[in-house]
Amino acid sequence: MEIAIVGFGRMGKAIALGLSRAGIDRRSIAVHDVLSEALEEASRLGFKTCENPSSAVRQADVVIVAVKPGDVERAIKSFAEEVSGKVVVSVAALVKLKTIENLVPRASVYRAMPNIAVEVNKGFIALAPVERKSNDVERVFRALGEVAWVNEKVLDMLTFFSASTPAVVAELYDAFLLSALRAGVPYHIAKKALAVVFQGVGALLELREVSSVRDSVVTPGGVTIRVIEKLYTYGAKQKLVEVLRDAYEEYEQMLSN
Repeated sequence: MEIAIVGFGRMGKAIALGLSRAGIDRRSIAVHDVLSEALEEASRLGFKTCENPSSAVRQADVVIVAVKPGDVERAIKSFAEEVSGKVVVSVAALVKLKTIENLVPRASVYRAMPNIAVEVNKGFIALAPVERKSNDVERVFRALGEVAWVNEKVLDMLTFFSASTPAVVAELYDAFLLSALRAGVPYHIAKKALAVVFQGVGALLELREVSSVRDSVVTPGGVTIRVIEKLYTYGAKQKLVEVLRDAYEEYEQMLSN
């Protein structure tokens, strides 16, 4: 399968690297970006680069549009005549399927909402529309992690709860890391230990409820119960819930605009 990625920013690069790690030949991934520095980086990494977007998508079976929301229309118009009968997948937040379909009416249009962990093939990717599943789209994105076909409304919700979450988790990780360093744990050990803990807990939570994981660690009078108690007495958990609620309300306003 030939793949084109239009936009080699953070997400476009993460997708390209994840596909490569999944065994897809880098020379079968054509990359276009308006920035020469991005194309130079893609070339250094071994991907096929194209200064002209039409050249990038011409031989592709699947075209992934990985530009910022405000650049989607310009990007798609630059290659629209080349994608008749092809699959076009946008990973941009906020830009609706209908908007993209109007730009390329003869293409099969999809949206994907990945998170940055696709770079290491551990992403969660929402795909839409659920009523029109594509084997080619699923094949590409399943190489990058776990996929779920959803309706577009749910995909927009997951933009907040999945695509944005890695940044919040990284902040929580950093809080643990700083605490470990303050306690005297060597940096490289603390960094590795906490990364493995976060990965392991994530795997457990796929199988068990949150309370089950917590209760399997807590012991009467032990260290863990003291930490959990502080989360509540300091109001830390409630504050985090409020932060997420308020941020989501702002995101909903962005969606309505």
